[in-house]
Amino acid sequence: MFARLTGCFLVSVLSVTAAGCALDDGATPVSRSESPIIDGVASGPEDNSAVWLGILTADGYPQGMCSGVLIADNVVLTARHCVARTSNGGIACSKDGTPISGGGVRSDYPAEQLAIVIGPSLGRGVKAAARGQQVFHTGANNLCNNDFAVVVLDRHIPDAQIAPVRLVSPPKKSEKILAVGYGVSNSGGRGRRRRADIPILAVGPVATPQTGSVAPNEFAIGEGICSGDSGGPAYSMETGAVVGVVSRGGNGAPYDPTSDPEWTQCLDTDAYRTHNIYTRVDTLKDVIYQAFEVAGGEPWVEGSYDPRKGKATEACESGDACRSGVCHEGACVDPCAEGSVCGEGFTCKPVGAGTACVQNPAAPANDGAPGPSPKKCSVSEPGAAASGGGLALALAMLLVARRRR
Repeated sequence: MFARLTGCFLVSVLSVTAAGCALDDGATPVSRSESPIIDGVASGPEDNSAVWLGILTADGYPQGMCSGVLIADNVVLTARHCVARTSNGGIACSKDGTPISGGGVRSDYPAEQLAIVIGPSLGRGVKAAARGQQVFHTGANNLCNNDFAVVVLDRHIPDAQIAPVRLVSPPKKSEKILAVGYGVSNSGGRGRRRRADIPILAVGPVATPQTGSVAPNEFAIGEGICSGDSGGPAYSMETGAVVGVVSRGGNGAPYDPTSDPEWTQCLDTDAYRTHNIYTRVDTLKDVIYQAFEVAGGEPWVEGSYDPRKGKATEACESGDACRSGVCHEGACVDPCAEGSVCGEGFTCKPVGAGTACVQNPAAPANDGAPGPSPKKCSVSEPGAAASGGGLALALAMLLVARRRR
């Protein structure tokens, strides 16, 4: 939860007291600010699946600062606190996901008040690409272990760049991610920025001095994200799939809004280390599938084909139009290993520099005229139409004649 808060903002910890935001067991409080990727660089068109998500004002322009990611041309992943009114102050959670302090969800914003902007630029006058139509989440009344939402949009966005999602396996400790989000950065400028090769420090459920408590639906990183990145994606550096969305974090350093930069709370220093939490995608895949029942289509699952592209035998002009990436004689084909057996009606043949399952040619037409009947074995004279029954009868008559003789 990287919104400006009136109280202290607490990362997942084992215990917390309300007065003065003091913590037991050496746990670190995490406070508030309003800035994006720390030590990030400008994000270009390659990151256009990452979007800005805001609340529409009366004049139709989005405001507020959250991020999200397109996983279909009409479906966005984000954080629950980006689409709901939540309690002020900090949040603390135990490693089993039980709320300790804060994080209450009061009510969702109407879906039609949500809007997304595509591209790296922000500012007054930037038009929304689409509005929300319906919002899906776990229904929990607290953000601990449940800071996750899926927004189905009111339209399909033409030529949208979408990202695959990791739904089958969990993120792994030491796996590296790419963080992308919006806001003001300590490295200058306002807009979408990125930071690559951030290692995952812990995958929940776990509690460590380095990360604090991490719930079962969460994973933790160190420095890298800040306010404005809420709801933004963690892309696997290996596959490009979304493995999580930003939930909350910070470093607990004293903050003076009259003098400190907005990003003070999100930097590692000698005295303060950042604890940043993402909500995992794989543990909440049921919410994603519920959203796709309304949105139509199917999610692009990590390791599989882009579902918007053509299947085998569907028409194509180039490999870019096919799930397999291979177009042959105007139809999509699936690659195969040389000498392997394809499905019924297909043969593995050389196509370009490789091999693919090519549909067998159809049998030639005969203009509707009946073809010749297949010949059958017969002991009759040529031209005779003897059958098995006729042959038996002839043999019987021959035996009768012999007996009479």
